[in-house]
Amino acid sequence: MSNNEDRQQKDRRRFIRHPLAYPIKTFVEGKENIQVLSESENIGEGGILFKSEKRIEKGTKVKVEVDVEGRKIKTEGVVVRCEEDKDGRYNIAVSFFSPQETLKVRMMEQIVRIELFKERLERRYKVKLDFSCVAKEWIRRYSKAFAKRYR
Repeated sequence: MSNNEDRQQKDRRRFIRHPLAYPIKTFVEGKENIQVLSESENIGEGGILFKSEKRIEKGTKVKVEVDVEGRKIKTEGVVVRCEEDKDGRYNIAVSFFSPQETLKVRMMEQIVRIELFKERLERRYKVKLDFSCVAKEWIRRYSKAFAKRYR
């Protein structure tokens, strides 16, 4: 196993994966008009896993646009795994390779947590709430604890 593969194996165990299903668009770098529409299987600080009808070779640089609760978050990474499943589709794992990309994933996770908080409050109080108002309350209550996870 190469050093890079060893690091990827360790990263696979180190980062928490969130089983989040969001629409994504993947743009293959250097190839005009190659765009893969899919849905995320899981997202973590280290990367994203999604299924695809198209094979994307390991080592390929990609740009990924994730639609999280109506907000588009664009990240960049490299395909670290592409395995065909029993249905003939491909499980594609993309690793993020910069602190800026990791920060975007943290923001994505925070948006998801705020949305879940909003849904919980709406169910409890049987009202519709504005996302920005709920976000301010979530930040007031939980942002310090959330930030500690990434130190």
